[in-house]
Amino acid sequence: MTTTPPRPLQPGDRGPGFTLPAINREGTVSLDEYRGKQPVLVGLFRGLH
Repeated sequence: MTTTPPRPLQPGDRGPGFTLPAINREGTVSLDEYRGKQPVLVGLFRGLH
């Protein structure tokens, strides 16, 4: 059985749900907290310099 890998997200696609540790407060941050309320920009940085 061959499966096709999912295609990369395109502009306008709905992002997958995820939860990450918060860096400016205790607890976590979830994309679902913002979904439908305001735009979200996710930046992934290697290390905190």
